[in-house]
Amino acid sequence: MEPAKKAKSDKTSRPRRAYLPAAERRKSIIAAAQEVFARSNLKGARTRDIAAAAAVNQATIFEHFASKEALFQEAVVQPLIDAMRGMHARREIYEAADSPDELAGLALASATRHVADMVDIFPLFTAALFSDPDLGRALYREHIAPILRQRGEILEGLVRDGLDLDFVGLAIFGMTFAIALDRHFGEESGQKDLSEVARQFTRMSTGGFARDRAEQEKGE
Repeated sequence: MEPAKKAKSDKTSRPRRAYLPAAERRKSIIAAAQEVFARSNLKGARTRDIAAAAAVNQATIFEHFASKEALFQEAVVQPLIDAMRGMHARREIYEAADSPDELAGLALASATRHVADMVDIFPLFTAALFSDPDLGRALYREHIAPILRQRGEILEGLVRDGLDLDFVGLAIFGMTFAIALDRHFGEESGQKDLSEVARQFTRMSTGGFARDRAEQEKGE
C-alpha cells in the first residue's frame, strides 16, 4: 500500500470521539477526574491520564478548566463541600417528632443517609484532605470545621447536659468517617448491610455504648 493511502486508511479506521455538548463534555471530564484524583491524588494525577479516562485530548481539558488545580477544585473540593452540607439533619425534623419512637425512626433514616453519603464521598474526601498538606489544612479550616460545628449546633437542646456541641458534631463525623474507612479498606466490611451499620450507629450516637447501672447489676 502506498504511504498516502496507508495514512488515509489508518485515519479512517481510528474511532471517532463521540460528540457531546460542552456541558456534557465538562461533566464527563469531571467524572473522569474524580476517578483519577481519588486514585493518584492531586500531585500524582496527570492531565493526560484524565484525558484518556474522559476520552478527550489534553487540549480539551484546558478548554474547560484553567489548570489541573482548577479541575481538582471543581471535581473534588466543591462536590465534597456540597455533600457535607447536604448531610446535615435539620433540627426542625427532629422537633416535629411526636414520640420517642418517631424520633428514633427519624434518627435512623438520617443516619442511614449520612453513612451512605460518607461511603460515597470517601475517595473524594481523602483526595481533598491528604493530596497536599496546605490544601487539606485550608479545606478543613475554612469549610469542613465550620460544617461540623453547624452540625453540633443543629442538635442543641437534643443532647445531654454537659456535652460540648462542637465535640458532638466532631464525634458524629468521626464515626461516619470510620465506617467509610472500614467499608473501603476492611476485608469483610464491604459485605455488611449498610442499613444495619446505620442502626448500630444510631444506637451508639443516641445512647452511647456503656451499659447503665441497672444493666450492669442485672448482668452480675
